[in-house]
Amino acid sequence: MRKTVLIADDHPVYLLGLRTLLQSQQDKYEIVHEAVSADELIDKLLKQPVDVVITDLSMPGKVHADGLSLIQYVKRRWPDIVVIVVTMISNPGIQNSLSRLGVHAVLNKNSLSVDLLQTMKTLFSPAVLRSAARAKAKASDELEPAFSLSPKETEVLRLLLSGMTVNEISAQLKRTKQTVSAQKTSAMRKLGVSSELELYEYARQSGLNS
Repeated sequence: MRKTVLIADDHPVYLLGLRTLLQSQQDKYEIVHEAVSADELIDKLLKQPVDVVITDLSMPGKVHADGLSLIQYVKRRWPDIVVIVVTMISNPGIQNSLSRLGVHAVLNKNSLSVDLLQTMKTLFSPAVLRSAARAKAKASDELEPAFSLSPKETEVLRLLLSGMTVNEISAQLKRTKQTVSAQKTSAMRKLGVSSELELYEYARQSGLNS
């Protein structure tokens, strides 16, 4: 039986590329939905769920956010859907969070022609399916959250991302500079980022600074 697929990307060239690759394997995969925004992706899944979602990470959306928030929503609402993210982002924090959310594969857009079909073949191999079934049976019903930050760590990061310095945050929150620095360091470690540049990229993609 063919696997039903939704493909999503707001760039026509990449959407065409996904379509072309999957149509070369029409005996295995059937594209039933195409989407160019986070809103359209969710709307189409609500009308008809699929076996596989292949989606870009950064897409426009008015009702539904993109990035990690979109993936988290999909996995909570449709936990059995296989999700493959295609992106140009190489930020390790983003990739770690995608893995924790249950994304089955993260592929670079530059190597889709080589990696996509092979990845899908592997994901749907009997051995992998059996392993996934065992893992699901042992898993908790509660999906692990994308963020494992404490409220105080989140507060520090939001202020940092707004442009404030550690000294300014310390004065506003009435915490010592050492405490603020420790909370900043702890939060970055949890997110899997090692520099403020990576942190800003993570925040942009995850909505942490919204």
